[in-house]
Amino acid sequence: MRLASTTSPRQGLILLAHGSRDPLWRQPIEAVQAAVQATQPDLPCLCAYLDACAPDLPTAAGALIEQGITQLSVLPLFLGTGKHAREDIPRLLQALCLQYPHCQFELMTAAGENPRVTALLAQLALEACGFKQTDFR
Repeated sequence: MRLASTTSPRQGLILLAHGSRDPLWRQPIEAVQAAVQATQPDLPCLCAYLDACAPDLPTAAGALIEQGITQLSVLPLFLGTGKHAREDIPRLLQALCLQYPHCQFELMTAAGENPRVTALLAQLALEACGFKQTDFR
């Protein structure tokens, strides 16, 4: 889902998670944002949530676009591509495309579908069973 921009794009990133009423639930999501900002301090990056906490995706996108972002990547921090990633998020992004026609939106694949994430989760599971990293090869 992309809209062309007539000027040189200014990149922004939204880390999109499900959300929870429990404030402790947000800590890992915000830790990812902090790691992104530590690595790329010039990349505007916000967390957004689908449910139960703020900001939601339209609010986060609006905040970044107000800062001059014209190319916005959305990374769903989900383990898989379920109903939210298949239906709800694309619907929200379509509405944002209509609301901000000067901005280009990119919906990335759910983080858990990345083979590096799968490999890391397998490594963590094996470590929990007492295997050392050298045993994984």
